[in-house]
Amino acid sequence: MTDLRQFRTLARNWEAFAQADPLFGVLSDPTKFGSKWDLDEFFKSGSAHIDKWLRILAEHDATFARGACLDFGCGVGRLTIPLAQHFERTVGIDVSSSMIATARKYARLTDRVAFVRNPHPDLRQLHDATFDMVHSCLVLQHIPPPVTLHYIAEFLRVTKPGGLVMFQLPAATISEEALTTRYTLPDDGFNAGLSLSAVPPQLEAESSATVVVTVTNRSAATWRHDIPAGRHLCIANHWLRADGSVWVADDGRARLPETLEPGASVEVPLTVRAPSAAGEAVLDVDLVQERVCWFAQRGSQTARAAIRVLPSTAPQRTPAAPAPTPRPGVLERIRRRFRRGTPTFEMHIVARRDVERVIAESGGVLLHAIDDNAAGDRWLSYTYICRKT
Repeated sequence: MTDLRQFRTLARNWEAFAQADPLFGVLSDPTKFGSKWDLDEFFKSGSAHIDKWLRILAEHDATFARGACLDFGCGVGRLTIPLAQHFERTVGIDVSSSMIATARKYARLTDRVAFVRNPHPDLRQLHDATFDMVHSCLVLQHIPPPVTLHYIAEFLRVTKPGGLVMFQLPAATISEEALTTRYTLPDDGFNAGLSLSAVPPQLEAESSATVVVTVTNRSAATWRHDIPAGRHLCIANHWLRADGSVWVADDGRARLPETLEPGASVEVPLTVRAPSAAGEAVLDVDLVQERVCWFAQRGSQTARAAIRVLPSTAPQRTPAAPAPTPRPGVLERIRRRFRRGTPTFEMHIVARRDVERVIAESGGVLLHAIDDNAAGDRWLSYTYICRKT
């Protein structure tokens, strides 16, 4: 039984996203938060997605008619508009009226696509056996599982006999231990050659300087610069006392800027901050695979340089009182009250066995469940491809 209050809260959440930052609400690249999406780049990503999955369908011989298509959770039309290039008629449907209004604006020159608001936890406004294909991606994962399972049944209801239903949905979470196992460098991957240049002979206490670290991959493994799930490689430093004891742990950090094959080198600027007291110090530079280990813990040699830390000559400043937080205007207070809080990305999973059960009960046959990594590294996500019988 669908909880209508839960569904209405969900609808308000996505309406808030649509009003605040609609493109980020559709495709949540962290670097694009705050209306930073370039419109052409945004829609090109949608075209690339549709082209990829049409190729995959062809490779799996999952044929379909090119009559009518439904894009569920269409947002501003990122996937609906390119889908419309492959069907006689395409309908995008979404819970948010603001998303629908924005989609209509972007698709104003396309006469084969229509956008419809759906304020219900079902597809009651769509007739049985209407569409040759139903598509949904990056949508069901944000909807509570009971509502999601009902929508899947509705997908099959509105699909013509012989038509395809294709939707993406996470089936399980992946533990931190499993992520570490998956992305940790191999045992022979933790051997680095490090050398320092542009090292100042002395620094005032708590002052900063940028040194240059030449990093050479002396291991047998390729060092990817884009290792996901927070297990990336960084050049980093500690400060040691003259006797070798740790003075300051974990000071500067600089990510590996490019992928290094065995034997390759790269120069990396690393900004370091001197300890807070005067004395003889040793700058100790190493590589670290975040959430895994320092390379020195696996036998790799660090790079060291002696630096004299001088007393600070900077004048002591009285911290300024924090500026008062401006009170929101009347319209913003009303808007916040309507939204009932800040919009959030809820993430939900539905076990594969439950998805397959609903497909079978709704008159569908599962053709393929493809591991798509669409939800990120912490979720096992599938794109399910089904045929209506």
